[in-house]
Amino acid sequence: MQSVDSLSRSFLIVLIAAITITSVKIQSASASVLMPTPVFTTALELANDAIQIQGFVVPEKIDSILQVTANTPVKFTKRVTVTAYNSVPWQTDSTPCISADGSNICELKIKGEESCAAALPFGTKINIPGFGVCTVRDRLAPRFSNRIDLYFGGAEKIKAAKQWGKRALLVDVLDNKKI
Repeated sequence: MQSVDSLSRSFLIVLIAAITITSVKIQSASASVLMPTPVFTTALELANDAIQIQGFVVPEKIDSILQVTANTPVKFTKRVTVTAYNSVPWQTDSTPCISADGSNICELKIKGEESCAAALPFGTKINIPGFGVCTVRDRLAPRFSNRIDLYFGGAEKIKAAKQWGKRALLVDVLDNKKI
């Protein structure tokens, strides 16, 4: 089986998020034109089966993203600026792995849990197109009230954070009470 490289993984996450958000139903007849077997009932199943047919290994993280976004109602949608940061002292403070809510975001990242900084209550889950679902565990300066800062990891992920850059995106703030 092939391993999904980072570009393919990013593409898959964007594709799956877009499909999940739009909740597009595909008729069995039109799905069979796209992929003769098996017959698909939803766009989400189509994407998942297509990934597996191509021989890609689907990381557990994608499955958890699908589960959270597919089963969690959206509280509201908002256009924000989305940036990235790393756990290095020159981007944070003298304790770069400890977020404002006291979580060790370095350990959480290793476990596959994504963290972000935003002007929303701690614990709020946000679906970010091209990234996935992150949990608010950190804060930004007050002047950045319309920004989300994604945690990308330690110094080894600085290049990835720079590649993410600064993006204006429509994000879904998920209803945590329904999770």
